[in-house]
Amino acid sequence: MKDLQELREQSNRASVDLLFTDAEMALTFLDLARTSRNDDLRKRRIHEALKAYNFIRGHIPSVTLTASQKIALNKKMALLKLRLGLT
Repeated sequence: MKDLQELREQSNRASVDLLFTDAEMALTFLDLARTSRNDDLRKRRIHEALKAYNFIRGHIPSVTLTASQKIALNKKMALLKLRLGLT
């Protein structure tokens, strides 16, 4: 039983790490979109950032976040939402 609990905790940690990585990736796509001179490329990068934002939103309920992780992820999501013009 201890092995199963350990596996669940490892899986949760990996999932949380993925959400933070996706948030950083989305912010990077938005930075790149801002500097893009090509309209199609700019739109694709914004679209990829939006996909990452939606992925994160959809997967937050499936992970267990510590209080500090929740605060940090909520800040990143608020920034993404603002930069994507979703507010």
